[in-house]
Amino acid sequence: MRVTRSVYVTGVERGDGRQVVELGVMELLTRHVDRVGVFRPLVHDGPDRLFDLLRARYRLSQSPESVFGMTYHEAATLQAERGADELVSQLVGRFHEVADAYDYVLVLGSDYAATSLPDELGLNARLANEFGASVITVVGGQRQTAESAGAEAHNAYRAYEAQGCDVVAVVVNRVVPGDREAIAERLAAKLPVPSYVLPEDPSLSAPTVSQIVRTLGAEVLLGDQTGLSRDVRDFVFGGAMLPSFLPALTEGCLVVTPGDRADLIVGALAAHSAGSPPIAGVLLTL
Repeated sequence: MRVTRSVYVTGVERGDGRQVVELGVMELLTRHVDRVGVFRPLVHDGPDRLFDLLRARYRLSQSPESVFGMTYHEAATLQAERGADELVSQLVGRFHEVADAYDYVLVLGSDYAATSLPDELGLNARLANEFGASVITVVGGQRQTAESAGAEAHNAYRAYEAQGCDVVAVVVNRVVPGDREAIAERLAAKLPVPSYVLPEDPSLSAPTVSQIVRTLGAEVLLGDQTGLSRDVRDFVFGGAMLPSFLPALTEGCLVVTPGDRADLIVGALAAHSAGSPPIAGVLLTL
C-alpha cells in the first residue's frame, strides 16, 4: 500500500494570518513534489478563497468539492449526535480519498472561528495523528511583546507535542518588525524544532478597492483595473472643511465622503495627482 506524505498546518487561535504560511508551504512542496493535493477537514459555507487561490496559482486539478471533509455545521451536528470518534472517522475517510490520488497532501487546519465545536485544538491534533501528518503550528504575534510571543509559541508547541503530534516547525507570524530578532532568539533557545518569525506586512491584510466595491455592491464611476487593484491601507471619512481634511489623507487611504462634497472630492483627487499622498480611491455615499 502506497503511503502518502502530508503536512498539517494549524494554530491555536483565529487571526494568526496562517494563510500566508500555507501559501509558503505549498510553494515549497510544488517545487519538490510532482503531485500535491490539498485537504481542508472543515469549511464554512460559501466559496473557499484560499483554495481558489491555490488552485489558480499552482494549477491544481482538484475540484473544490474534493478538497473539504465537511462543513463546520455538519461536523458540530455529527459530533453532538454520534460523538467525536464518528466525526474523526468520517474525516479520516475523506482525507484518504484525497491522499490516494497524490504524493503529498497539504492539510489546512481549522480556523477557530465562532463555531459550536468544542476543543478545536484537540480535534486538529487528533486528525493530524490519524492522517499520519507532520504538524506546522502557527502563532499570531500581533499586539504582543517579544516575551509574550515567544511564550505563546512555546505553549503552542507543547500543546501539540503533548498530544503525540510530530511537530516539525513553529511559525510566529505578524510580529512587530523591530521584535523579529528578539523573538527568533527566544524561540531558538526554547524549541527543539526549527522556528520562523514573520513580520507584520499591512499590505497582506489590506483589502483592495475592487474587494470593497464587490462587498458593498458599489458602482464604479471612474477607474481602471490598475486602480481597482490598489490596496486600501486606511480610511479617511470626509466631513470636515477642506483645509482640515487634506492633512488627514494618508498613503493608500480610501476617502469616504458624501457625493455632494465636491470640495473634498476635487481636493482628494488633486492631492492624489500631486502624489501627496497617493490615495487608493474615493467612495461616495448618498
